[in-house]
Amino acid sequence: MRLFIGLLFAVASFSFAAEPDRQPNVIVFLVDDMGVMDTSLPGADEGFYETPHLEELAVRGMTFRNGYCAHPRCVESRFSIQTGRAPYRELHFAAAGEVMVGLPTIGEAFRDGGYATGFFGKWHLGKKAEEYPDARGYETNIGGCHAGAVASQFFPYHINAKTGKVGKEGPILGLEKGADGENVTDRLTLEAETWIRQQIEADAERPFLAFVSHFAVHTPIEGKPDEIDYFQGKVGDLPAAEGEGGYIEADGSCKSRRDHPTYASMVKTTDDSLGRLMALLDELKISDDTIILFTSDHGGLSNRGPDSRRELATSNLPYRAGKGHLYEGGLRVPFVVSYPARVAAGSTTDTVAIGTDIFPTLLELAGLPLQNKRHIDGVSLVAALDGGEQEREPFYWHHPLPRPTQTGDKAVSIRRKGKWKLVKSYFPEVDYELYDLHADPYERTDLAAEKGAVVDRMVGALQQHLVEAGAKDVRRDWKDKTVTAPVAGAKRTQ
Repeated sequence: MRLFIGLLFAVASFSFAAEPDRQPNVIVFLVDDMGVMDTSLPGADEGFYETPHLEELAVRGMTFRNGYCAHPRCVESRFSIQTGRAPYRELHFAAAGEVMVGLPTIGEAFRDGGYATGFFGKWHLGKKAEEYPDARGYETNIGGCHAGAVASQFFPYHINAKTGKVGKEGPILGLEKGADGENVTDRLTLEAETWIRQQIEADAERPFLAFVSHFAVHTPIEGKPDEIDYFQGKVGDLPAAEGEGGYIEADGSCKSRRDHPTYASMVKTTDDSLGRLMALLDELKISDDTIILFTSDHGGLSNRGPDSRRELATSNLPYRAGKGHLYEGGLRVPFVVSYPARVAAGSTTDTVAIGTDIFPTLLELAGLPLQNKRHIDGVSLVAALDGGEQEREPFYWHHPLPRPTQTGDKAVSIRRKGKWKLVKSYFPEVDYELYDLHADPYERTDLAAEKGAVVDRMVGALQQHLVEAGAKDVRRDWKDKTVTAPVAGAKRTQ
């Protein structure tokens, strides 16, 4: 049935192959902590999670089978989305907002291009008002402040539902008032819906950019009771979980099965938000002229440090590891783009899409000038969206501040070129891993020992890139400033 509907959409959209006459509206739909396996898209899950509206979005547009984040943690990833720059170039993780001064955001570029701009949800870039979305190009800002999470998914959002205490983030800007029990995902959706209606009523000819940045599915893991009951009923149909208590030892401790009914409820609520926005566009008859870009900031929370007993939300298996890690489970994210006036319905591509690409891609689709010297690490994906082949490599990642006791990750740098992925780790001593992602996408077989020539070539190029980019030296632990290692040096021993 999905294939049949996709074919119908493809036939209906064939006549829209030419570039549209008007500038499109844009909705960026960013989910927090959603891994590539946390959906019901084809190939993603064995049937536990339900995201029918995301499936519909894929039927209407293009799915990037190789969607990646620019960094597997929130601040760094969001910095890269807003600026089109890799975080290791200048974000030294002390005060994210300060280093964004002088770097245009998506909001500023679209506002200056004549768009109405609104931001709804999690910002997490900077601790001062002059660093918040309304000071960085977004004319309307609901929720965007220093907060990296809500204390509760239900109002009052700044009070921990279990302890009754005010969370460390304090009240969420623009969400200080609400109805008791109101869900934050539903509330942000309502705010975005209301704003979009207002823009169309005020000036239907002026395009808008709505950046909908949900706090879900980040912790706290809290869902709607009726939905939790529904997904609890599905747990019994799943294959048996591996390991003691459903955890296996892999990159710390790893959740072995996707079976958390409360987390599944959060996924469903977030998907319902997407469905509401799609229905609104249909109602306003602006779906064809609106881009919806759906993605996440990084992989799902699936791993914990060897001494941690924190509750984990999901599993990214068969991909390795999750949030915080530079293995595929931490880097891969869902990435879907719908634009019926231009992008063929039901299409897919193997082109690699990274968070840094969002900025230049949206600029080009909107007919706004590219700023290549600024979004230096982002590449416009329009060629792929138009149905063409698009090669872009090599790719680099750098993780200088690991959290081994929390999520079990370590300080590493990555270079990927073609099928090869080189992993350089720094502690307890410099070591290298090499994976053939074409043959081994789940990173189960380290080929460094038998492919020494490949490793040597990639090591030199990796270190040269990091030095030229001014990448920060690594620490053994993000809180430990005493044990560090340089990004260059320590040549590989044969």
